[in-house]
Order: sequence, then structure tokens, then C-alpha cells
Amino acid sequence: MNSLEYDEVLMRVENDLIKHHLQPVILDTVPLYDETKLDGVTFIKGGRCFIIIDKTLDYFRKSKTLVEEYFHAISDLGNHLDYDEIRAQNDEVDARDSIIEYLADEDVILHLAYKYSDQPFESWILMDELGYDLDFAEQTIDHYRQRGIIS
Repeated sequence: MNSLEYDEVLMRVENDLIKHHLQPVILDTVPLYDETKLDGVTFIKGGRCFIIIDKTLDYFRKSKTLVEEYFHAISDLGNHLDYDEIRAQNDEVDARDSIIEYLADEDVILHLAYKYSDQPFESWILMDELGYDLDFAEQTIDHYRQRGIIS
């Protein structure tokens, strides 16, 4: 993923926050991880949604973290950090699925499946075409296989 693709995700998140009546304040030049050991944090105050992303992340990880924080901002289910709560676990699964679909919707996956129809749909396709890391590429493929979009 390059800076232009990251900027497209950034603008999309900003526009979607506005649709939820939240004024976006997104900071991605903060040394967040050094201070907190977190890649991203979100909080809402006075109608503004603050999303802070660690500055050392590559463009793909910034995009993924930004989308994850966006979904945390618009969701009020469970405590995202308390994995003993069933609602929190369900929220994390829903958030992961939402992140996958936000970054590459069904149309993108179908286009790539058609483009590479002469071979099995494997992780390297998403890594080459979308700049995904191996773990997220595998999660994305698993997600769309479970939904029956690809085989």
C-alpha cells in the first residue's frame, strides 16, 4: 500500500465519520507506541472523534489501524479491552470482519478472483495487489471463503 492509497482510506474514514455526525480529528504523526504501546486510540469528545495513529506504522498498518479505530468510534458494544465479556468478543469479531470488508469489499475480491481465475486465490494476490501483510491477506481470504464469495 502506498501513500495515495492510504490517503484514500483516510478521506473515506473522515467522510464516514461526518456521516455519523462526528467531526474527524485524525492524527497520524504522533509517537503513540513509544508512550502507550498501542498502534491507535480513539475517543469522542464534544462531537469530535479523535483518532490517533502511531507515526512509525507503514501505510498498510496505518490504514488497518485507522479503520479499526473508526469502527471502535462508531460502535458502543462491550469493552474492547475486556476479552472476558462475550459482547466484547463478538464486537472484536464484528470489527475484524468490518475492517476486512471496508478495506476490500466483495467487488474488489471478485475483480481479483476474475483477474487471477487461472490459478488458486492465494494470499500473495492480496499482498501484491493491495499491499496487505500475510496475516491480513489470510484473514481476508478466510473471511470471503466463509461467505462463499471465493473458493
